[in-house]
Amino acid sequence: MHDATPKEINAFLKEYRKLMFQPNKFHFEPRTFNGITNLGLNIPHAKQEIKNLKYIHYDRGPTPDYNGDDTDIWEFGKPFEGELIYIKLKIDPLHGCKCLSFKKSTGPFTLPYRNW
Repeated sequence: MHDATPKEINAFLKEYRKLMFQPNKFHFEPRTFNGITNLGLNIPHAKQEIKNLKYIHYDRGPTPDYNGDDTDIWEFGKPFEGELIYIKLKIDPLHGCKCLSFKKSTGPFTLPYRNW
């Protein structure tokens, strides 16, 4: 496995953002709700944090989803109020885009393009 290039990461994020604002094309997995509220956020705020992701927040991916549906997982780490938050995303051709994880990070991170 290799790190995605900034161009590849930006292409994924562009596609993700395009889907995320279409009706019924963006979903938080139910397991993300505790992490979001534990950070003191609500769904619109969490969605805004995802919208503002950049290649510098990239951690890992694309890696195949273990569920075997031929989709890839992309992982990001982002500073938020003194914490590092872990955000795991995927694009599902049938259902749009999903946020699989959004919570305070327990690490470890690689963050190969980190510049903060």
